[in-house]
Amino acid sequence: MRLAFMGTPDFAVPSLAELIASGHEVVAVYS
Repeated sequence: MRLAFMGTPDFAVPSLAELIASGHEVVAVYS
């Protein structure tokens, strides 16, 4: 799935890492 991710850095990093590891295509990150 292609997605844009939004989150505050300290809180969002683990979630973002899991999305990437599970094969999702992160096309933009906003912090």
